[in-house]
Amino acid sequence: MGIFDNLRKKNNELKIKEIIAKDYKQKYFHECKEIWKNYVPKEGQAENLQGELLREIEKLRYEAQDNGNRNWDKDYSYFCDFISKSLCEQSIFSESEKKEITAIMSYIKECGNYAQKFNRGKALFSPEKMAYVDDNLYDMISDKIGRLHKAYGRPVPYEKNDNIKR
Repeated sequence: MGIFDNLRKKNNELKIKEIIAKDYKQKYFHECKEIWKNYVPKEGQAENLQGELLREIEKLRYEAQDNGNRNWDKDYSYFCDFISKSLCEQSIFSESEKKEITAIMSYIKECGNYAQKFNRGKALFSPEKMAYVDDNLYDMISDKIGRLHKAYGRPVPYEKNDNIKR
C-alpha cells in the first residue's frame, strides 16, 4: 500500500467516524414504509430501483444486527457497491452527500469483509470490526432511498441481477 493509499484510508476513517458520531433521526420514514409496503416483494428482487435499494440495505442491516455478518458473502458485497453506485448516480444528491453515501457503504462493506476473513480463520476477533450494528448508518441510507422516491414520485425501473441469490 502506497503513501497515497494510506492517506486516503486515514481520511475515510476520519470521515466515517464523523458520520457515525452524528445524532441521526430518520426523516423519510413514511416514504420508506410506502416503498416497503408497495415495492419490496416477500422474496426475490424488487421490480424497481427504490424497492431493490431498500430491500438490500435492510438485508445488510439484518445480517449485521442479527447475525454479526456471519453469513457475509459476495452478494452482500454486491449490495454495498450497488447501493453506493445507484445513489451516487442520482442528480438529487450533492457531492458531499455522495461522499457520505460512499463512506457509509464502504464502511459497511469493510466490516462484512472483515467478518468473512475472521470466519475463514484469516483475522483475529475484533467485535467492532465484525459488524456495524447501530441503526444510524442504515437509517441515513434508507433516508436517501426515501428521498429518491419522493423526488421521482414513481417507481424507477432497473435491471435485475440474475447473479445474486439473496
